[in-house]
Amino acid sequence: MQVIWNSEKQEKLYVINEDALYERIKRKGKSVNYWVNFFEWVMVGVNLAAGIMLMVDNYLDQDPLLEYMLPITYLAFSLGILVFRLTRRKEEVRFEQSMLGELDKAVWRLDYLITQSRWVTLWYTLPLCLVFGAMTIFFDRNLFWATLVIVVTMPLSYFGSLWEVKKWYLPKKRDLESLREKILAPVQ
Repeated sequence: MQVIWNSEKQEKLYVINEDALYERIKRKGKSVNYWVNFFEWVMVGVNLAAGIMLMVDNYLDQDPLLEYMLPITYLAFSLGILVFRLTRRKEEVRFEQSMLGELDKAVWRLDYLITQSRWVTLWYTLPLCLVFGAMTIFFDRNLFWATLVIVVTMPLSYFGSLWEVKKWYLPKKRDLESLREKILAPVQ
């Protein structure tokens, strides 16, 4: 904010430095973009690495073909996340190059992160736990380890994603939405 002296009314006026505000919005948008890209590339990398390592391990141990289900699941998730990434990047084109456009894009990206964080438990961790559990029961006949993995992983994933959303994403989203309200508020 800048202070300007109004000589007609003999009082101070406060005005917003639009260039500084626009730069602040762009910085916040870049920060959110960094976390979106980080999330996507980590998910792709971890799934790809796990899939390849399990595939090589199964090949070297000359395991039966059915044991390739888990590595194939990891590789499928890696490919699926790449498809989601391409879809997300195509949708981002719709935002205009303005202060409000950048703000809306940052909020949209945070909504995407919130959705993905909630998605991880149901559509990522649960299928992996079920495939791992099925493989353990089918090949090792050891129900204890399969049950333990599912019982420990599912609540950790669920509560971890809730914590992540509440601790990181929602405060950033509220901050951006509050900034948007201030920009759109009528001057009094």
